[in-house]
Amino acid sequence: VLFRSAKWSTRKGAVNCYHILLMLEAETAVLNGDKELAKQKYDAAITASARVGFIHDRALANERAGKYMFQLGDKYLAFHYLNVAIQLYLRWGAKAKAEHLLSKYKILLDEHHTPAMNKTVDRRWTWLTSKGKSVNSDMELRSRRRSFMMRS
Repeated sequence: VLFRSAKWSTRKGAVNCYHILLMLEAETAVLNGDKELAKQKYDAAITASARVGFIHDRALANERAGKYMFQLGDKYLAFHYLNVAIQLYLRWGAKAKAEHLLSKYKILLDEHHTPAMNKTVDRRWTWLTSKGKSVNSDMELRSRRRSFMMRS
């Protein structure tokens, strides 16, 4: 499957799937126990998905990299990747996914927050979930983001 994906993604004009190939290569490196190659491939997948504007795939690559770093015991990198994944999922509108990651890795995320970071995260959650309302549209999300940026 990986070989066929590699052949297909290198064809002319297939830039919108190259980041997926990199994620598959990262997962293969994880299975083979090649830690350094896995990190390089995850980082390349994150960069490639950002380049083509696929927020959801960038979030997924960060999430997978964060989970892998957490399994390896590298809490600093795990925190970084998972924190970015949560922010990207929120930007994409996947609030439930972001909340799932927050609850699953609560201990890790709480452990690495500085007081300044906690203030920012608390503000962000207050802004996103103000009065229990969910963000129902992209326009509403942009409006709330704009008001959040003005308050910060």
